[in-house]
Amino acid sequence: MENYKTTLQAMHRQANRLMIEKFKQESHDKDTPEQRLIRLTVEHPQYCVYFSFHSHSKDWFVSDVGTKMSNVMISNQMVALDCEMVLCEDGTEGVVRVGAVDRNLKVILDEFVKPHKPVVDYRTTITGVTAEDVKKATLSLVDIQEKLRPFLSSGTILVGHSLNHDLEVLKIDHPIVIDTSLVFKYPNSTNRRRPSLNTLCMSVLGYEVQKTGVSHHCVHDAAAAMKLALAVIEKRVDTTITLTKEMVEAEKSRLFLHRIPHFLSSEELKKDLSQKFFPKKITIDVKPAKTKGGYYCAVVIFCSSVEANQAFENINGYQETDSSGLPQKLISSSRATFYIRKMA
Repeated sequence: MENYKTTLQAMHRQANRLMIEKFKQESHDKDTPEQRLIRLTVEHPQYCVYFSFHSHSKDWFVSDVGTKMSNVMISNQMVALDCEMVLCEDGTEGVVRVGAVDRNLKVILDEFVKPHKPVVDYRTTITGVTAEDVKKATLSLVDIQEKLRPFLSSGTILVGHSLNHDLEVLKIDHPIVIDTSLVFKYPNSTNRRRPSLNTLCMSVLGYEVQKTGVSHHCVHDAAAAMKLALAVIEKRVDTTITLTKEMVEAEKSRLFLHRIPHFLSSEELKKDLSQKFFPKKITIDVKPAKTKGGYYCAVVIFCSSVEANQAFENINGYQETDSSGLPQKLISSSRATFYIRKMA
């Protein structure tokens, strides 16, 4: 039975890959507005990096839409997803809450999930999820996959912001996606620099979805991603975003931390940074790991760009530039070393 499932997964994975390649080769002229956003996602230079999942193990769900190629790519049904994730003992991300909305912004899923690995950091200030919430959870990852299966098998378009993170932790391999972090772009920016969900909401929708110091809510974030997609589909908004002076100031008021080893918890990180940047008031927003390399990211938010710049200049570390040309330093905390980089 297990060999049969593995073989079926391989067939579906191959069919899905061929479907996307065929779609990319077809003329753009007859694209529906939904297909245009799918195309902007799958033709982005980083799509293959972010969405090439290692979905070979039996606990992955690989959708079968590629075997229904004749009608699947004309679907206009959309479901937006977002997950809250915790840090597990082995350094991987574990999903503990899943939110999903349909095209009409109706909530179709808002569930806590019981992780199958020991949790070492709930990141409650960011996720809003506590150990008690997880203790009461009755659904497993397989249960969530089953709840989403009817949508995926019918060719529903999955929408999300940095959707690859969510699909990775949900262990879902579905090729028909709209990722707002790949659809929208900064003017005169490299393809590697993806705008945040909050930046897009402020620029396109006129509101903040993730306020500083307030924990995230996966349903609200899923709804925000859907609204962004609908803004392009229904209102034809430009996918090159316009940054206001306030938004530029907000970007410059942040420092980006990356290659933080998983054994350094978010609470330890916050304590270390509070000592380094004392007496400045800071907020730390932890980001999920992009790969299974045992590292995660975070953003340190200051009260102003002046404070952020001063903090960067004052911190000890060898200064260099990252792949986008932004200045960064390799710094040491009590138990680890990681990079700190300017955001603009």
